[in-house]
This record gives sequence, C-alpha cells and structure tokens, in this order.
Amino acid sequence: MAQTSQVQELFHEAAQQEALAQPQPWWKIQLFVWEPVLFGTWDGVFTSCMINIFGVVLFLRTGWLVGNTGVLMGMFLVSFVILVALVTVLSGIGISGHCSVGSGGVYSMISSVLGGQTGGTIGLLYVFGQCVAGAMYITGFAESISDLLSLRNIWAVRGISVAVLLALLGINLAGVKWIIRLQLLLLFLLAVSTLDFVVGSFTHLDP
Repeated sequence: MAQTSQVQELFHEAAQQEALAQPQPWWKIQLFVWEPVLFGTWDGVFTSCMINIFGVVLFLRTGWLVGNTGVLMGMFLVSFVILVALVTVLSGIGISGHCSVGSGGVYSMISSVLGGQTGGTIGLLYVFGQCVAGAMYITGFAESISDLLSLRNIWAVRGISVAVLLALLGINLAGVKWIIRLQLLLLFLLAVSTLDFVVGSFTHLDP
C-alpha cells in the first residue's frame, strides 16, 4: 500500500506540473530562456538516450573495432560494455526507487547514498568523463567532415573541432529549448543515416 501511494503521489505531482506548464505561442518564445522549462518523455529523455546510443563510438568506430580485434573479440567487448551499462542503469533505478532524487541528476543520487564528500568526488570524475566523451564526439565529427571534404590535414580537423565546440557553446548559452530542438534534428539525421546503412548493405556496386 505504501508503494502504491508513493506512485500515486508521483503521478499527481507530474499532473500538477503539466497543468502549471502553459505552452507559449511560437511568437512569444524568446531566444534566451531563463525560466524553468519542463520536457516530456519523448523530447527530454528518449532523444538524449538514442543520440547517446548511436554516438560516434558506436556509429563510426564499430567497423574499426571489429577490423582490429575480430568478430568474437568485438562481440565480447560490446557485451562487456553493455553489462557495465546495465549494472549502472539498474543501480540508478534502485536508488531512485528508494531515495528522493533532487535537482542534480547523477550527483544527487550518489550523494544521497554515499554522502556529500564521496558524491562530490565521484561527481567530479563524472564531469571529467562527460568532457572526455564530448571531446571524442567532436573529434569524430570533425574527422568525418574532413574526410568528406577531402581535407587530409590535422589542422583542418582541429579547426572544425573548435568551430563545432563554439557552436555547441552558443547553443548551450541560448537555452535548453534549443538543445532539445537540436537533438530532434540530430535524431532525424541519425535515423536517415542508419536507414542508408541498412539499405546499402543489401546493394553492391563495382567500382
């Protein structure tokens, strides 16, 4: 009964938030958003997860991984990564189900379980990991663009990386709404490229 009441209270709070969130017309939407913005399951969660799944490591480096390690070792590495991610996800679900999660995301969950000092230490490592992952994504994108434009120069890759980094900084400064819109565009491009990969695997053209 206690768990049922908690679930009912959770959905009641979500319904209240949806009732208070008044969508503004498109002509009243400002460029820089300073007020709190609420997003749903599709635009706030699903798009971010799908873009992270189909990231540069999986989408651009899977062939390189299989070519250098072999099919069996590649499957083992991918399975090991899935196992680590699954343990992390199940741990997060267990923590969020038994503890109150405040504003702060992963740092809030870790701090509520391990304490503020340990949570702060792990939070710094988490932020550092996110910075490294962002650098990998930007570098992979810059390498793909330089290969597409036939720019065989390391400075071209660095220049494209800096330009993309500044563009992402501007989008972050503009507000969360523009990040969600960019994610929807990127998800559409990823879907088209994945469809092109699937269709291209059934066709063969002799050079």
